[in-house]
Amino acid sequence: MKKLNVLFSALSLSMTAITACQSPSESSAPAPSAVITRKMELKGIPSASGIERVGNRFYVIGDDSPYLFCLNAQYEIIQKTALLASSALQNGRIPKPVKPDLEAITSLTLEGQPYLLVLGSGSTDKRNHAYLVPISSQGAGAPQAISLASLYKSLSTDTAVVGGASLNIEGVAADEEYLYLLHRFSPQGHNAVLIYIMASVSPFLQGRAAAPKPYKVQTWALPDLENIKTGFSGVASALGGKLLFTASAEETPNAVLDGEVYGSMVGWLNVYHTSASQPSRPSLVSPITEANGTSYKGKIESISVLKNTSDRSLTAVAVADSDDGLSDLIELEFNW
Repeated sequence: MKKLNVLFSALSLSMTAITACQSPSESSAPAPSAVITRKMELKGIPSASGIERVGNRFYVIGDDSPYLFCLNAQYEIIQKTALLASSALQNGRIPKPVKPDLEAITSLTLEGQPYLLVLGSGSTDKRNHAYLVPISSQGAGAPQAISLASLYKSLSTDTAVVGGASLNIEGVAADEEYLYLLHRFSPQGHNAVLIYIMASVSPFLQGRAAAPKPYKVQTWALPDLENIKTGFSGVASALGGKLLFTASAEETPNAVLDGEVYGSMVGWLNVYHTSASQPSRPSLVSPITEANGTSYKGKIESISVLKNTSDRSLTAVAVADSDDGLSDLIELEFNW
């Protein structure tokens, strides 16, 4: 019966991916695919949870690590910057009860200066911090700590954002006009995209103003994987204002505990064409598969675009966390 359910779920997901973005005239187009072309262990980086490409460098965070890691084009660590001091490190990791749960990273420009913005998930009081890190051709500079307590307190009591669950910010992306936060589904809750006008959130990030309210909150309905609900896990700004997102299926009772992972997916969110009356659906989504065609069973945590190979294809780099302290880096080809 389990195999039958898996087959039905996979078929349903594939049909969703095809029909969500095609008109009748495009029905003969091949189904979208997201295929892993390279996979390697990220040695020295525990529990990778976010990756952001800036030029020919990659910046990586871990949800139980106090460091921001800078990697070269060969994915070798060339710089390690302390974001916070921690006396609780055990084998390079901060224990779960006190970890900062740094889950989201993006690059943005404030008053002409490029920065990396790193966010905690907000799922507990220990996870209400952010870090603004100036970057240059020499790498990362001295981080500035930001308290997100007031911002996250407001969000955690807003049912439009969390439903009946806890706040769990898993992704962040930015463009010239907007900052996007992705809240991850957990039981009694839903997936949501929070959109902030950059001009209103910038003063807050720089410590000059109170936390702003979101310009817009959107709920999203994502396909299941193996009959397990999926939740946002990462996001990147990409083509034409659309957001490239990842999501994973994890059987867990809340936003804090880990559970069995059934797979991950990637797709497009068109946040500018959504209905406020009901949850929106991705314009396109595809399960991630291994090179041999089997389902990828890992938990993709974050994604960044390497290059747009055509108007219907791109290559991306992602990181995955096995919840046992190990981290993988993955390259994949996404075609639609």
